[in-house]
Amino acid sequence: MTFAQIRIPLKTFIVVLALALAGIGYSLFRYGHGSLRFFESRVMFDIILRHEKRQLDDQARSGLSSTYYFTSYYLNGMLSAVEATEDEKLLDKTLRIMDMMISKARPFDSNGQTYQVWPPFSITADSAAPRPNLHFTFQASVPFARAAAIILRTPRFREKYAPTAQRYSAFVEQLIFRYWYQSQLKSRIFWIEPDHFPIWNDNGANLGLNALFMYEATSDPFYKDIAVRIGQCLKGKMAPQQSGWIWENQTIPIGSDTDNTPGSVGNQAGVPDVSHTNREAFLVTSFYEAGLVFSRDDVSRMANTLTDIIWDQSVESPSFSNYLNGSNEPYRVYKKPGLNGPIYHGWAFVGGYSPKAQDVLLYTLKAIWIGHRNPALERNATSYGGQLALAGHILRNFRVGGFNQALSYRWTLRNIREGLSAWIKPPSAH
Repeated sequence: MTFAQIRIPLKTFIVVLALALAGIGYSLFRYGHGSLRFFESRVMFDIILRHEKRQLDDQARSGLSSTYYFTSYYLNGMLSAVEATEDEKLLDKTLRIMDMMISKARPFDSNGQTYQVWPPFSITADSAAPRPNLHFTFQASVPFARAAAIILRTPRFREKYAPTAQRYSAFVEQLIFRYWYQSQLKSRIFWIEPDHFPIWNDNGANLGLNALFMYEATSDPFYKDIAVRIGQCLKGKMAPQQSGWIWENQTIPIGSDTDNTPGSVGNQAGVPDVSHTNREAFLVTSFYEAGLVFSRDDVSRMANTLTDIIWDQSVESPSFSNYLNGSNEPYRVYKKPGLNGPIYHGWAFVGGYSPKAQDVLLYTLKAIWIGHRNPALERNATSYGGQLALAGHILRNFRVGGFNQALSYRWTLRNIREGLSAWIKPPSAH
């Protein structure tokens, strides 16, 4: 008897088909957490992650804090997706990259103590002997402290991954807090001392994030004290601007902050630039979630800064200003309006507390996905980890905000169609 000659009773066929469709529907429901928007964001995240695998592996093997500075953007996006989905396979992929990075740390002797650190080593104005780079290291370490905190506060992960969380927190403890904070900085937070840093500095923000996540992972008041002092310093600088926030308003000298790049014009607006203020948006939302320093109203006003001041109100082709006050004056070598408007690695966190901000993030990811381009979209699309971080933080926002908003099937099907095409030829990432 051939396959064509096999006859299946109609009722049996209908039951089997119904069961198959039900199984597919249930899988999609679980994958999409019951939300059409979550489903499509998850599809895009997974496709982007697939295409970033080689880049992530190459960066992880580099062993350089100057590279890991940028790897942190990818990792924070992946950790946000882990928080949103509680997907163990995704967590394993993330930890594999982070384990490789830790394995590349080198022993470094200082004042009779040995620390595991990342090169490159260089001579600076503060040290005649070569030592690691503080700026790169502070940012590169944040995902490790954050991963430890996420694992230990997630019951599904805690039992299996607690040793990994403890290993990560031990790594950050010796690298950031024993070597840098205690040994090199002599237990002082120079970035909150006006005599040393009258203008808010992003190293302070990254130290605050490291301390905050270490406190969440360990409950050690030592870290809480550092985090709170940094958070209070930032909060003391923040002032209302329309419906949002601003800080260091006209305290930044015009032409300063050139970073010594050829052709850089530095800061041309006298206020913080949008790219660097991602750290403060990340910090404010993270502190609020930990129950420290910042209130829900503070976070809401931070979300308004994005939606009412930085965003240009375009739905089809969103753009974001170069500066915190909405100015599009040039910044460093980013001289086109919106070119200094990446919002994927910090501003994206506010979407968990503002449906409007979440919409803006989805508009941005959609526009990138279907090929729209303007300077701001180009910067968000092509920066290291831009698309992956944006998709990952959007997923987390659904979990944090409980959003379950309908979206047109035409948009969803078009995104999935574009996504399947991108599986072969993805949207440009670099």
